[in-house]
Amino acid sequence: MTSYSAPPEVYYDDEIDLREIVEIIRKRIKLIIILPLLAAIAAFGVTKFLIIPKFEASAKIALGTFEHDILSNVTASREVLLSRNLLSEVHRDLRLQELYPSVEDFVEKVSVGTVANTKMLTITYRDSDPQRAQRVVESIVARFTERSETAYTQAKDLRIQRIAELEANYEDAELTYRNSLSTLETLESLESQDAETALARARIIDYLARGEERLLSISAALHEAKVELSGLENVRVVEEPLVGADPINIRPVFNTAIAIVLGGMVALGLVFILEYFEKNPLQS
Repeated sequence: MTSYSAPPEVYYDDEIDLREIVEIIRKRIKLIIILPLLAAIAAFGVTKFLIIPKFEASAKIALGTFEHDILSNVTASREVLLSRNLLSEVHRDLRLQELYPSVEDFVEKVSVGTVANTKMLTITYRDSDPQRAQRVVESIVARFTERSETAYTQAKDLRIQRIAELEANYEDAELTYRNSLSTLETLESLESQDAETALARARIIDYLARGEERLLSISAALHEAKVELSGLENVRVVEEPLVGADPINIRPVFNTAIAIVLGGMVALGLVFILEYFEKNPLQS
């Protein structure tokens, strides 16, 4: 009977253990140190001296509570803020022709974002001049507020007019009601209560009931109109136009740290590539 013997273990020469990796790194430690250092110096220099700083100015506004198809609608108001019509006025007033030869170039630099589940919009603009950045956002907000003010005033005037009409109607209805009540009292004070008087009395009572319903209806409408007027608001500036103290595109510490990490990764890759070709030279 033939006995079974396990096959001999096979070892591959191209396996690299931890000690070999440490030895490879130690042999070219200068490259691993110098390459990330050069990358860090280059990143810091580019960030500090070559990149033009950009400052961001922003403001947050809340739309008015008056009913308007455009200026109280978030999506439509955003389009108004980004419209060529509005931004051309800002472009002209701030004399931005040298910086932006066309209004379209200027429009591309302005952004308007929405705040989820609210009627608020955030206006943002970036520029190399922080003062100019703030003036641009201030001007955009002012132009939009002017447009909103007209619509707000119209909505307010309509409600004031409605209240005045309801108050006049209430006074007329109340006067008629009192006159009818006085007539009823006169009829009831008569000694003679014939059929004609009784019919007139029934009519007056019915008229008084309808007059009372009318007074209640007008009073309810008047109350609703006054509540609407008191709750009417124009566009509000939730956050005043403000520019950050530091440039948003210059982060030397962050960029330098990224350069060190990337430089280290490239250096390690290069070390193992050099080691491979050292052990396996190209055949000429």
